[in-house]
Amino acid sequence: MKFKLYIFALLALSVISCTREPLPELEKEEGKIVTISATIPPETRVAYNDTTLKLSWQTGDTLLLAGYDGETYIGRKKFGWTGTGCTFSGEEVPGATTYKAYYPGNVITLDHDGNVKFPDNFWDQRQNGDSTTAHLRNKLLLFDEETHSITQIFNLTLKSSIIKLDLSSVPKEVGKLHQLVYTVETASGVFESVSLDVSNVTSSLAKHSLLAFLAFDPAVTKITANGKVIIRLKGDKLYQCTQSVALGKDYVAGHRYTGAVSSGWADITTPLYYVAEYNVNEAGTGFVTDLIACEVSGYFNWSNAVTHFNTNKIISGYHLPSIEEWQGIVPLYANQVYCVRFDSAPPSNGVTELVVVQGQNITMTGDFSHPGNNVSYALRYKGTDMVSAWKYEYISDGNNTHMTITSRRVSSSVTIDDITENNGAFWNSGNENDIVRYFPASGYYEGSLRKNLGINGYFWSSTKKGTDFAFAMTFRSSDASSSSGGYWKTNRYTVRLFTPEN
Repeated sequence: MKFKLYIFALLALSVISCTREPLPELEKEEGKIVTISATIPPETRVAYNDTTLKLSWQTGDTLLLAGYDGETYIGRKKFGWTGTGCTFSGEEVPGATTYKAYYPGNVITLDHDGNVKFPDNFWDQRQNGDSTTAHLRNKLLLFDEETHSITQIFNLTLKSSIIKLDLSSVPKEVGKLHQLVYTVETASGVFESVSLDVSNVTSSLAKHSLLAFLAFDPAVTKITANGKVIIRLKGDKLYQCTQSVALGKDYVAGHRYTGAVSSGWADITTPLYYVAEYNVNEAGTGFVTDLIACEVSGYFNWSNAVTHFNTNKIISGYHLPSIEEWQGIVPLYANQVYCVRFDSAPPSNGVTELVVVQGQNITMTGDFSHPGNNVSYALRYKGTDMVSAWKYEYISDGNNTHMTITSRRVSSSVTIDDITENNGAFWNSGNENDIVRYFPASGYYEGSLRKNLGINGYFWSSTKKGTDFAFAMTFRSSDASSSSGGYWKTNRYTVRLFTPEN
């Protein structure tokens, strides 16, 4: 793999001469409506042109002006672009003598001291199609942090940067791409990621390249010496490219970089990849945003879960898994043996498993180790092309209690001893290839009574057992299983969906 970073161009400040045009004064208790002038580097919440590297204001652009009386922050007002040149119109902050300016003003907020705050999902981005840049318009930070009179021109400078990822030789097996994740190692063992949702891009024999654009914050994103750069392509399968950067890299605000990848893509898919990362929300229309919180998920009786997520397919691209699909993730409890145990127990080797992965019936063997201390290890999918190491952990943390499952593709020569010896030291390196999912211990509802919150987890399957019961994946402090026993259909359990649809 060849991965190179280039400083392609500095997004330079474009100075435009503008004049202030005061408008009629409002009521006494209100601020005065004025227009201000703001110059920008060649790009903002605008149509970014990667050829000219130009920025320009667009309809709907908003500045947030922070008003100060001396050194004291006293309030803020939003100013909207007038549609002409570099002028914005808005209301003065009553009592303010000087101002700072921030873009995008419709997203940024300020705390009581005037410090900038961003939404948690600010850096989430979505690119529609190959080589498009429209998604950058809301992700470019432009600040003028020098306090000055509102009659002076605000000279906005870029605080964010852009990276253009020129990806080639993309394996056709990636198929329909839905997300790209760009990750850098900022310090030893510390990683920062920026994700880009992607639509209308499909890899095939005829299509094996992608130009992707990401805006990011260079203040928190850098590459330490000998740090890793990781690019993940999430599609029909999960592919990853990893490279170390010997000298590291500091990114500079206002620069546009290029990263080129032409080889080195590795298939790191395990069955765990097809499990959604989050539980279904209370409305049943999407997903929660917290990985481990026990009290935020939705609860559904079995009939509603099947109707919502399989019959009506309310969440496109996802489905409620069968118990055989669940058993591909958490093994069946059979012959009085739990394959996943969090307390100390003898090992179980050569266990035959019959599971379903993406609609395919698979027969494989697995080896299981139970050292105790709330962890259980497995070497699964032996005899298939998906041989993988698995780690199951029960983490007790009040209303954040959860089970964590980690899986990693390994060679057929790896043994169960390799992944368990020295207290599981195997998992301390090479973990950039790991796939991880978290399952909150959200308990369940019996009628109006919620039980086992913060203790156990219950997740419906789509498979019924007779008239009154259905199967589920469950876990508790001692073990986990996709049980052969049934659970009352009228109880309400949490839901974790699988993708893609069968």
